Amino acid sequence: MPFYFFFGLLGLVIGGLVTWFFIADHPFESMETPGGPVDPVEASLLAKEMAADDMPLDEATIVKLLGLHGAYVDGKIREAQAAAEARRLEVERTQSIASETNETGEQAG
Repeated sequence: MPFYFFFGLLGLVIGGLVTWFFIADHPFESMETPGGPVDPVEASLLAKEMAADDMPLDEATIVKLLGLHGAYVDGKIREAQAAAEARRLEVERTQSIASETNETGEQAG
């Protein structure tokens, strides 16, 4: 009889741990991204479904689209966009400096 309290607490702790294990988002659970290779069967199935909805697409377009979506989810497109933006800003900065140098040179000369 005196141990019922401790067994009750132990049951609550074990129940909480079991609930946490099944419900919580654990770091060892990986979210599967669609960044992997596209199965040709999947592409043909999607092409048939799109054709059934009066929006025909060829399988090559679907494979390219799924590849781009996977790259977006994996973050590769964002990296490419950031690099392109950095290059664009560098070109603008260089052109701005060159135009300021030309304007200053023309005014002095």
